[in-house]
Amino acid sequence: MHSQAAGYRGAGPIRIPAQPRPRARRRSGVWRALSSVLLGGVVLAILIVVAGMVLGAWRFTVISTGSMRPALNPGDVAFLRPEPTREITRGQIVAFHPPGEPRLTVLHRVFSLHRVPGGVIIQTKGDANNTTDQWNARIAAGTIWREAAKAPEIGYLAVWSHARAVRLAVLVLIVTLVVSILLGSIWRPTRR
Repeated sequence: MHSQAAGYRGAGPIRIPAQPRPRARRRSGVWRALSSVLLGGVVLAILIVVAGMVLGAWRFTVISTGSMRPALNPGDVAFLRPEPTREITRGQIVAFHPPGEPRLTVLHRVFSLHRVPGGVIIQTKGDANNTTDQWNARIAAGTIWREAAKAPEIGYLAVWSHARAVRLAVLVLIVTLVVSILLGSIWRPTRR
């Protein structure tokens, strides 16, 4: 009489694979959830920033000079909001193109203004400068961009983002997060 089960011809006991430890499973679940939240947060923030810029709700500019110290320092990012030209007041920090310089954007404080038919003529001054700017800028558009807030030193990230190595590192980080989420969903253990 055979003591082995019918059809089994092994040389030893049957081995059942060990189940993964609950703690290891919990850690991988936490990592997967954390990476999903991080990636989702980054994507959402980028979408909100881009949508606001496309819709004209705001703009950002990196401060590159010290002419507005101490209000705005080099490396700060100024958050700009549109404001009707008729509401400009002395003392506001505004972004504009100096006369004859359509590619240059200056962010200075309004020192004086004169309302004229069809717009406003402003004279500006950087807070750290001893004298007013050499020009009088005519603002003929219906709106002007006014500084509403600042993010200290974040602008260095924008400057660094122009470096090829930094862009490559950010791309590798995003691809790694996406791949880890996808692989985590593929290799997820089945629940019984």
